[in-house]
Amino acid sequence: MRKKKGLSFLLLVLAATVILSLLHGHPPSIEASSRLAGESRVFDPDPPTKRTHLYELQLFTVELEKFRGDGGAIEPLGDNLLLVTPRGRIALIRADGKVDYLPERVPMFETAPAEEIGWVGFRVADILLKEVSPEEFTLFVSHHYLVGECVEFRVSSTRLSMGDGRIGVSGDWETEFTANPCIENAIFGYWEGDVPKTGGGIQAGGRMLMDGDEHLLVAVGDHAWYEWHLRNEGGDPDKPPVVDPDSHLGKLVRIKLENGRAETVATGFRNPQGLARDAEGKLWLTEHGPQGGDELNLVWPGLDYGWPFATYGILYGNRIWPYNEEQGRHDGSEEPFYAWVPAIAVSSLIVSESEQFPLWRGDLLVGSLRSGSLFRVRIRQERVTNIERIGFGERIRDLAQMADGRVALLTDSSKVIFLQRAPLYCQQENDPRSIFSFDAEAVCIDVFSIVGEDVDPLIHALKGTDIGIPAMRSLFEVFVHEDLLIYLRIPCSTRDFRNRFFLHITPFHAKDISEDLRQFGFNVYDFYSFDPGVGSAAFEGGCVVVRALPGYEIKHIYTGQVVRVESPDGEIFWRGPVWEGSYTFGAPYLADSSVREEHSPTPQAERGSHPGAALFTTFCAGCHSLAAEHSAGPHLNGVIGRRAGSVADFNASDALSRLDIVWTRENLAEFIENPTQFAPGTSMTAVGVTPEEARRIAEFLELER
Repeated sequence: MRKKKGLSFLLLVLAATVILSLLHGHPPSIEASSRLAGESRVFDPDPPTKRTHLYELQLFTVELEKFRGDGGAIEPLGDNLLLVTPRGRIALIRADGKVDYLPERVPMFETAPAEEIGWVGFRVADILLKEVSPEEFTLFVSHHYLVGECVEFRVSSTRLSMGDGRIGVSGDWETEFTANPCIENAIFGYWEGDVPKTGGGIQAGGRMLMDGDEHLLVAVGDHAWYEWHLRNEGGDPDKPPVVDPDSHLGKLVRIKLENGRAETVATGFRNPQGLARDAEGKLWLTEHGPQGGDELNLVWPGLDYGWPFATYGILYGNRIWPYNEEQGRHDGSEEPFYAWVPAIAVSSLIVSESEQFPLWRGDLLVGSLRSGSLFRVRIRQERVTNIERIGFGERIRDLAQMADGRVALLTDSSKVIFLQRAPLYCQQENDPRSIFSFDAEAVCIDVFSIVGEDVDPLIHALKGTDIGIPAMRSLFEVFVHEDLLIYLRIPCSTRDFRNRFFLHITPFHAKDISEDLRQFGFNVYDFYSFDPGVGSAAFEGGCVVVRALPGYEIKHIYTGQVVRVESPDGEIFWRGPVWEGSYTFGAPYLADSSVREEHSPTPQAERGSHPGAALFTTFCAGCHSLAAEHSAGPHLNGVIGRRAGSVADFNASDALSRLDIVWTRENLAEFIENPTQFAPGTSMTAVGVTPEEARRIAEFLELER
């Protein structure tokens, strides 16, 4: 037990409430805090964050010049990101978010058309970089190329040089591959009103991947070739389309870079949007199906993956796909590894190998246009075991994994969103049982280091201190550290400022406490309180209140908030208390060594040393008190030997009342471990303890009789 600072903290006065802008470094000022107190906004984290199942992400968004059409691609280039827009403009997005556009463009027509090309699907589909030297790269681009009355699908290349932080195209453009056949303009631009009925370019595919040093893989879309056939033949199943063995449409093609020779690797693809190889060398491909039937395929050479004769999708407009033998089946060809029904408008694909996200390692990250999401696909034992959808509200066109572990998303709204692991405010999330604290040393931020140097001494003294895990939770997370009670909320709103905290402290030796100190033990105070022993500060993203505890032995703390409510006519009233939290000390809280000497060990102190005391504090004290007062749950003073559901002045659930049992150490341990199994319908939920931990908590509670 650390020695307390005693009553001296009670004489400290809060000089000012501080607002510190973390990003812009504005000096703290009372004027700023006064302005903030009158606002009603929430301090959203900047940059914003998003919680996923295993990580909290930080989102950095780079706004690009608005580009025409859908498509384009991104590719890591050192710490920077190379971008080519749908219509061939090249740019470098630097690590600091600055965007430099090059004067050169990808060649996309033989002769400049009289009017700007308006086809929405006329696009750059993908880009790929191959390092020649540390400062020189070959840039491959898969794209459309207008030639008279038809559109070619090409892979072109040029040299890209980088030096002194600048990049430039240093060579002529060469054609590495031209798909056969050239697509008729009619297929490319066939619309009815504002609705694309074929839109050949939309189904371009085009994703590329190096296959060793001398070969390039490119997945070529069918460019709506078979929907066009269906339109001309009226969907007659007796007149199925003919798959031309010499055509590259709908196939995965391997190009020998030395001479441009192309060979077919696999067939039967409609619109392959993603292509990636995992650590085991397996080749994964995402394919955008028709209405329904988006596919994840594990690609093996020589196999046919079905299109246009097998699909889990149907024709747009809820019509049958006439060339499928039976709707909703994928017979006669290689089955997809996984199919999304309904379609998510699947797009790009990468394999997560980022050291920032070790719990994602080996998972597939799959973009989605329709759902505006990123899908994390876990594959184990040759099957998809789970899929997590991470929504962003943006059509995700392409993905890239940066060298530093960030993940970049290119969206159709002319943005690039960088995802990185969000820093942990360690004093809030350093619970070793918290998933967000797993392997988190590299992203920890000390809250008390970002609230400024001239804050109240109570707060300033905590800089660099580990205050442990939350002792209880109210609207704030509440920590007990030495002689301080610390309230921390991230994010924090100005509504929180106007609420009031209440605090009830139960001493071990009430007869020895003076009237003044007894009054200290129960009070209500504001965030902007100038009471002695209170320090408070706000920062961009959160707020903290520190309260010095009194200099006597404490048995129990009960705290929460009273919420300020303003009626439409301006009347102010208070609701609550709400979200109460309680904490019972496992061993007597001692003010200082002199107090420690005055009191010989008591039975209560001996009970406090029981290993179940700390477990009770961690898992139970947030809802249950050991004093004879209820919190979110009934008090547990004397629970062993009490009939279940019978505690006075607490409305127990019917599930407990119907048990008709008396609590023993054994059955209470069973209940703590798995409440819903022991008493189906109970409002108590499992807290995540092991059977051994539940037994120790029950043993500790037996001592409290």
